[in-house]
Amino acid sequence: MPFNKGRICRPAATLLVSRTRSAAMNTRLDLKFEKHAFLHWVEAREGRFELKGNRVIMMAGGTKGHAFITQEIAYALRRRLNPAVWRVTAADLAVAIGEDIRYPDIVVEAASSEWSALSTDAPVFLAEVLSPSSLALDFREKAAEYMSLPSLEAYLVAAQDEARMWLWQRPATGNGDRAFPARPQELEGMDAIFALSALCVEAPLSEIYAGIVKAR
Repeated sequence: MPFNKGRICRPAATLLVSRTRSAAMNTRLDLKFEKHAFLHWVEAREGRFELKGNRVIMMAGGTKGHAFITQEIAYALRRRLNPAVWRVTAADLAVAIGEDIRYPDIVVEAASSEWSALSTDAPVFLAEVLSPSSLALDFREKAAEYMSLPSLEAYLVAAQDEARMWLWQRPATGNGDRAFPARPQELEGMDAIFALSALCVEAPLSEIYAGIVKAR
């Protein structure tokens, strides 16, 4: 499918991908930073770190399945979105949520010329890929944090070992009430379609999970 040339369409956006981690647990380090100092500190470090309540958290490493699903979702989005309008990044772009810093598996934001920026505070779509150790974090804590961002249209959580996704998306209502639903839309099976209405794109789960499902 060729990319969509339009900037944004009605109704609202839908959500896509996410991050999967290994079964190892995330580790809170005995380090404290303000947001801007943390961004410069982490730039010179290897590994994955986030900032929560001014405390540094070292994130557990991911599996091959997590990396594969993240890449497939990012690729599906890049194929469909105009790069002059939208920017798709995977795992490396920080998202500022107040004084906290998260690194979602996938970020979609409006394109800009700020190539040296270390973070964004205006994502339109965010996604995380699940692992056993990240279930509560991705479904509860991060869901609440991400959906507090005024710019966000959709948040997606994706399984790494089966064709299954959970999508929170702002409603396409014209009455001013565009709050996220309390429960996500659940997408299951290779024939299911994830649709990002604010970005005017959709794709079947079979495009994302073909390598994973066939290999099992």
